[in-house]
Amino acid sequence: TRKITRSMTRMALGLEKWLFLGNMDALRDWGQARDYVEMQWLMLQQDEPEDFVIATGRQISVRRFVEMTAAELGISIEWQGKGLEETGRVTAIDREKQRRFTGKDLPDSLRVEDVIVRVDPNYFRPAEVETLLGDPSKAAQKLGWNSKTTVEEIAAEMVREDLLLAQRDAVCAAAGFRWFAHSE
Repeated sequence: TRKITRSMTRMALGLEKWLFLGNMDALRDWGQARDYVEMQWLMLQQDEPEDFVIATGRQISVRRFVEMTAAELGISIEWQGKGLEETGRVTAIDREKQRRFTGKDLPDSLRVEDVIVRVDPNYFRPAEVETLLGDPSKAAQKLGWNSKTTVEEIAAEMVREDLLLAQRDAVCAAAGFRWFAHSE
C-alpha cells in the first residue's frame, strides 16, 4: 500500500518513472490502523476474552488501489495487457484537481500515454494469497464496532502525506542536494 502511494506521488513530481508491482488481481481488505486500535481497545474492555476479526469486510484489488491513488493526484490510468505483460498507462491528467489537492501546480513530469505501472515477476509472493477478506460482523454485533475509514479515505490520506515527503525530496533534488529514492 505504502509503496503504491509513495511511488505515485514521486512520479507526479518527476522523482520516479515507474511503479513495479506483482499480482495486480490480488484482493485485499484494506483498513485503517486507527480503526483497528479502537477495536483492540474494545476487545480489552470485555469481562471475558473472545476472538474477534478486525477487518472492514470490504475488499478491492491492488489494481483498484493504484487507480484510486492516481485519481487523488488527478491522474487517470488505463490497463493494457494481461499477467506479466500488464501495464498501466496515463490517459488523462486533471491539472485543476492537482492544483486543488496540492495548492499549487505540479510539474509536467507525467504525460498522457506514459506507461507508469508495470508488472514484475520479482514481486509475486511465493505463497500468494489471492483474496483476503475479514468478516467483522461479530465485532459489530457484540461490541458495536465498525470500521469508520473507507479505503478511499485511506488512499487520500496516504497520498497527502507521501506527497509532502516527495515535495521535500524534489526541493532537495532541485537544489542539487542528495536525496533518497524510496521506491521499495
